[in-house]
Amino acid sequence: MRLRHRGTRDRPADPPGTLRLELDLTDPVPPTPPTPPPAAVLDSPPDAADQPTAVPSGRHLGRRRPAQVLSWAALAVIVGAGGLLRFWNLDRVGFRGDEAVYAGQAAVLSGVEDLQRWFILMSRGNSNFLLYQRVVSVAYRLFGVSDVGARGVAAAFSTATIVVVFAIARTLYTRRAALIAAALLALSSYSVGLARLALLDATLTFLVTCAMLCLARWDRTERPGWLYGFGACVALAIQAKIVGVLLLPILATYLLVTRRRLPARMVGLLAVTFLVCLSPVLLDVAANAREFGDFLSRSSQRVSHVPWTYYPAVLAGREGSAVVVLWAVGIVAALVRRSRADALPGLWLGVFVGFYQLYPLKAFNYLLPSVPALCLLTARAVERLPRPSVLRVAATAVVVVLVAAGVVTHQWRALHDDSYAGLEEASRWLAANSPPGSGAMTLSHGSAQYVFAFYAHRDAYPFGRFRLATVLPGGKIVHALPSPRGVTPRDWVALWPPRLLEKGTVNYLVYYATSTTIDDPEEDPLVNTSTQQKFRDLIARYGGQLVHTVYVNHEGRAWIYRATRLRKKPVVTHKVSGGVVRVRGWGFTMNSTVKVVYHGRRVAVLRADDRGSLRVRFRVPARAQPDYYVVLTDSESNYASFSGLSTPRAKSKEGGRQPRTP
Repeated sequence: MRLRHRGTRDRPADPPGTLRLELDLTDPVPPTPPTPPPAAVLDSPPDAADQPTAVPSGRHLGRRRPAQVLSWAALAVIVGAGGLLRFWNLDRVGFRGDEAVYAGQAAVLSGVEDLQRWFILMSRGNSNFLLYQRVVSVAYRLFGVSDVGARGVAAAFSTATIVVVFAIARTLYTRRAALIAAALLALSSYSVGLARLALLDATLTFLVTCAMLCLARWDRTERPGWLYGFGACVALAIQAKIVGVLLLPILATYLLVTRRRLPARMVGLLAVTFLVCLSPVLLDVAANAREFGDFLSRSSQRVSHVPWTYYPAVLAGREGSAVVVLWAVGIVAALVRRSRADALPGLWLGVFVGFYQLYPLKAFNYLLPSVPALCLLTARAVERLPRPSVLRVAATAVVVVLVAAGVVTHQWRALHDDSYAGLEEASRWLAANSPPGSGAMTLSHGSAQYVFAFYAHRDAYPFGRFRLATVLPGGKIVHALPSPRGVTPRDWVALWPPRLLEKGTVNYLVYYATSTTIDDPEEDPLVNTSTQQKFRDLIARYGGQLVHTVYVNHEGRAWIYRATRLRKKPVVTHKVSGGVVRVRGWGFTMNSTVKVVYHGRRVAVLRADDRGSLRVRFRVPARAQPDYYVVLTDSESNYASFSGLSTPRAKSKEGGRQPRTP
């Protein structure tokens, strides 16, 4: 019988004269030769009638059954612990911007017509093709629209990834390595934190991991069905997030490294499977080719100005230095060992990390598909440690304690992340205390405004500098204006906010503060502080009146201001006719009392309307002089003035004008 060297080459050798028996439940049982070699690794137990000498194998099989039961029980405990960390208290903090976008799209797909005003079924940054949203829409149809439902789908995908990683390690390595890999992924603080958010990355990671399992099983069994499954998983991964296309160069490189050649028929069936599963994307692109190309050309210009150490810093901050060092040891061990079993996780890790390191746009969640590969290589290194001695056991115990301490600390942070706490509470306050037709504006990197659309069903607009397209209420798409390369557009700082406020479209301004750690880097390193300052200036210029404060842990996190005037400064015009001055004004404090004073003397008192506009008329004061001013001042001390009034000259009986009275 031909030995399956890829599954056994790295296992320790058995003592001489030992008969080793293994059960492979996934492969068909091959015919057993009449006289197996003493050191062979069998795929199935021999038939007792034909092989009377196989009685010792039965005793070995009986001893192995408890070990198998224990391993499955251990896997169940690991998956249960990982699931508990991912599902516990998912509604502790409300959505952030991107979560609200994906959840809103899923709600539209599930048939919620009210949200169609704010969410379109297309990715503004060409990042995905709505696969995750379609899965969430099914959950919405079953259980109703909620933030827990969207996050629960992401947590379920992340929990299922633990089982798939176990299957990959069981295929490439040993059961012990598989349990270690599953435990590392289940307790990964970085994975737990992202699994608790309604983002695309948990779904992408699950599909990437499934594709790697199919490739590993095909390499071991040579069954074409596994390769076709790989093609289907790649197509689904692309629909979850477009970077799933990186699986194709992984396959090509793996075939080159292992010197495998695919028959033409297998390549054709693989391509057909891939294209059939990708057909929703192809149809979507064909139907919206213009919009897709426009989004792609503009989103490709987005750049994050961060140092090259950004991703190592993200991993160290979310996993802890001890875990990162352990991952690094796994990578070094794989490079030194140069085993064929490590080729697949190594290519997986190298392609994804290399792409994101070179890709100009950075984000804290991008590296999640690489974490399972890190867990596999680390588990392999730990599993290959020599037999323990007293000194090694002591050293290992110290390392385990240090790693556990770091994991507990960072798990606590992941479970209590409140970076964007306050946005949901501010949205719900607006829903309960603002008129249905009112609009809000908030600080945003391009998506935070959709939190108010999702929770409050209010028109919302961003304030910030970004290149991402903005979907206005009603579905109109507004792209950022062209700007010099490397300069972040200022459309939603200088152009749109004053226009929307002066038209009365925006009535509330919401200023919020994140926690000390900002997840995504700004597209411009100076944008954060300057944008916050400009937003505060905007609030002051338009008479922002604080109407509500959201507190989180006794600290203010969101402040809601109501704009009390529609212009930065009041504006007046006047006309004199028949000795009567007619004045029109705009931009005063809404519904405020306005006093009209001429050269220190009050000539009229009136009230501005609910848009801050007014009209007033009074007679030209006696002894008016052109250099005397008429001043209109509201209750908030906002004022406007004009001059140029003079006493009209009366005509003489002969038709001439009388001389001016001294």
